[in-house]
Amino acid sequence: MAADRIGADAIRFLVAGGLNTALTSLVYFAGLTVLPSALSYAIAWLAGLAFAMVFYPDRVFPGGRTGIADRLAIGGSIAVVFVIGLTTLQFLEGILQNTVVAFFMTLATTTVLNFLISRWILRRPC
Repeated sequence: MAADRIGADAIRFLVAGGLNTALTSLVYFAGLTVLPSALSYAIAWLAGLAFAMVFYPDRVFPGGRTGIADRLAIGGSIAVVFVIGLTTLQFLEGILQNTVVAFFMTLATTTVLNFLISRWILRRPC
C-alpha cells in the first residue's frame, strides 16, 4: 500500500537524517568556535550532502532510483535546500539573536524539504 511505503520511507529518512543531523550538527557547532555561522553552516551542509548522496538512494529509499544521475539530482536538490536554509538561518539569527535556536528552526524546515524532494526524485517513475 502506498501509505505504508511512505511511512517506511519516512522512518528510514528520519533514522538516516538523525545520523546526518548528528554529523552536521557536530560539524556546525565545532565550526562555530572558530568560524562565522554562515561558513560553519556551509561546511556542515557539505558533509551532509556527501552522506545523503552515498546513503539515501540505497538505504533510505530502497528499490528506488540509484543511478549516478539520481545521486547527482539528490545532491542538486540538497544544494537548493542549502541556499534556502542559509537564507533562513541568517534571517532567523537577525530576528532571534540566537544562533542555536535559529539553527534548530532552520534544521526543521530543511528536513521537511529534503524528505519531500528526495522522495520525489528517488521514487518517481522511470
